[in-house]
Amino acid sequence: MNLNGRTTNPGEMRTQVTLEQRTVAQDAGGFMVPGQGTSVTVWCKWTNVHGSEVWQAEALHAVRPATVTLRYLAAVDTSWTVLKGTERYEILSVDNIQDRDEYMEMKVQLATDG
Repeated sequence: MNLNGRTTNPGEMRTQVTLEQRTVAQDAGGFMVPGQGTSVTVWCKWTNVHGSEVWQAEALHAVRPATVTLRYLAAVDTSWTVLKGTERYEILSVDNIQDRDEYMEMKVQLATDG
């Protein structure tokens, strides 16, 4: 795997996560309620922020931010969430690495209620 001119080991994709599409539906009373659309389970490289990235994340008030690298999925955007174990993360940004439709990198943070 070649990411940004740097060769990496595909064996680093050893964290299994589930990507879930968020949807909004109307209930019987006419109220909008959150729902779940498509979901897909994938293997990825999960990297918790460290070093100078911690300071940048704190400036943006990010809660437990991380970087997720996985094989490219065209449908995934910032409206999706990432489920790692029992923790749900919201996607802050999605980058199609070098616009090659091979790998993508997502910046995520722990989802907070409210």
